[in-house]
Amino acid sequence: MTAREPSIETYLQQRGVELVPVHRSECGRFGLEVPALPRWGVVPEHLFPHATAALCSPEDADEGFVPNAMVLVGKLTRAVDPHVLLDCGFGDSRALPGWVEASHDRSPHCGLPSVSISGRYEWDGHLLFARTRYTLVHHIVDQYLVQATVTVTDSLRNRMSGLADEFVDGVRIGRE
Repeated sequence: MTAREPSIETYLQQRGVELVPVHRSECGRFGLEVPALPRWGVVPEHLFPHATAALCSPEDADEGFVPNAMVLVGKLTRAVDPHVLLDCGFGDSRALPGWVEASHDRSPHCGLPSVSISGRYEWDGHLLFARTRYTLVHHIVDQYLVQATVTVTDSLRNRMSGLADEFVDGVRIGRE
């Protein structure tokens, strides 16, 4: 039996660090820009109050599942090792039921420490495909964890994987 990789939540709990959701207005301080997706609508804030941004594509609904793109930003209550924390993002995805990995990497994003992972998993009777990128931002004295994820049904994967990459890799951080 292989040991399960730690999740971001477990890593932070073991160190007594909280991840506090951040409203989009606060993200301007470190230059967060969320890309728009053609024909995707913005999800009203009250439906996902902890999301910094949420988009969906009802016209691409498949088997009752609506493709969605989310950006979640959390402020860490104290600093952590960026690379150790980000590696735990792999554990979050790999713990999903029936996870089959398509790719992963540790390439920087916008010049910042980052990891990315994609794969398919089973959830609520659906076979889903997700691409996620975690990036750690150190702004003055604060650290922020930025998560960008696109989730579609696996049957839409071939048609929408480029769009998932466009969104996840299109999130901009920093002022240029």
